[in-house]
This record gives sequence, C-alpha cells and structure tokens, in this order.
Amino acid sequence: MPKNIMIIDDSFTTRKMLSFLLNGEGFNVILAENGIDALEKLSFSDIDIIITDLNMPQMDGLEFINSLKKNPDYKDIPVIMLTTESNDSDKQKGFEAGASSYLIKPVPQDVLIKEVKKFLGK
Repeated sequence: MPKNIMIIDDSFTTRKMLSFLLNGEGFNVILAENGIDALEKLSFSDIDIIITDLNMPQMDGLEFINSLKKNPDYKDIPVIMLTTESNDSDKQKGFEAGASSYLIKPVPQDVLIKEVKKFLGK
C-alpha cells in the first residue's frame, strides 16, 4: 500500500512540483497551503510523513510543527522542513520544534527522495 505524504507550502508551484515528483515515486500526496489547512486535513488522512515550508501565511512551519507534536495522535509523524531559509538559527528552531530533517530549497530531487525514504524505512 502506498505511503501518504503531506506537502505544506504556500507556493502553488512548489506544491505541484513536489506532488509530481513524489507521485512518480509511488507515493500518495495530500496538499496543504499552510499549517492551518494541514491540521484540518490531518484529521481526514492517514499521513506517514510531512514536508513543510517554513515561511507561510496564517500558520508558519514552526507553529505547525509545534501544534503537531503536542497532539498524541500525530507527534510521531516525521517532518521534513523544506525551506529557502539556510541560516543556523532557523535550522536550530526547526529541530527544536520537532523537525526530523531540514533541507534547503532548491534541493536535488534524489536528495529529497532519499530523505523521505529514510524516514519511511524504504
């Protein structure tokens, strides 16, 4: 059975590009525009891993991860932060919030796929 990946990014282009890439690898993809949208969709989907941007309107990636990790039903879902923010303080904040991995855009496709598969045990 295919694994379910949630992609959270306010950029339509980024969501579509990642969705195309991950669908091509055999994953089911659920798309969300921001953290609030993602939290709503989590209650309707069985998500195996999440890829989230950092900077988004309404609820950014850090706020999303903090909310996710406080919920016992979702706290064990691995989260890959995929962002253009490359400074050490942003990385540290991401890991402190509970991100499992922190990748900088643009990330090579093979690196992203390898990272996703690592957390899914594939």
